[in-house]
Amino acid sequence: MSTKFALLGLLDIHKMSAYDLEKFAKESIGYFWNESYSNVHHTLKKLAEEGLVTRSPEPGSRNKNIFDITDQGRKALSEWLSNHQHTTIYRDELLLKLFVSKRKDYPALLIDLKRVLEELREQEEVYAVLQTSFTSEEDNLSYDLVLDYGIQQNDATIAWLEKTIQRMEAML
Repeated sequence: MSTKFALLGLLDIHKMSAYDLEKFAKESIGYFWNESYSNVHHTLKKLAEEGLVTRSPEPGSRNKNIFDITDQGRKALSEWLSNHQHTTIYRDELLLKLFVSKRKDYPALLIDLKRVLEELREQEEVYAVLQTSFTSEEDNLSYDLVLDYGIQQNDATIAWLEKTIQRMEAML
């Protein structure tokens, strides 16, 4: 159900094709919400059938449609935003592996932990770019708040990984 509203919310920012929508989602909300390209397509089709988005061919392009939120879609998004319900689903396979591992597994896990640490350090650069790109948005407090959450979570995870790697290496 939330996929529907994630896409409506992104289309409320600006209209775009399914490909552009999926790419924009990865670059903006993809750090805490991700969808497969096929699910984006499937959901967009349903949204169009429900009258919540319009689909129109992009001029000069074959088989590329641009989706735009309708007034009915904005109303549905607004209702969802004010319904006071949310779910948090968090799955982290690396934490699961760490939880069930034994000392003999540490060398393999260290490889994964170090890889994730490097990815998160690279993510710091992405966040810096996002900070500069969203500052020009007219209504950017919402973006800034979510970006700030991502930056703080990233920093905390980096600190935890550095400590975890050090402790694990000391055990070997």
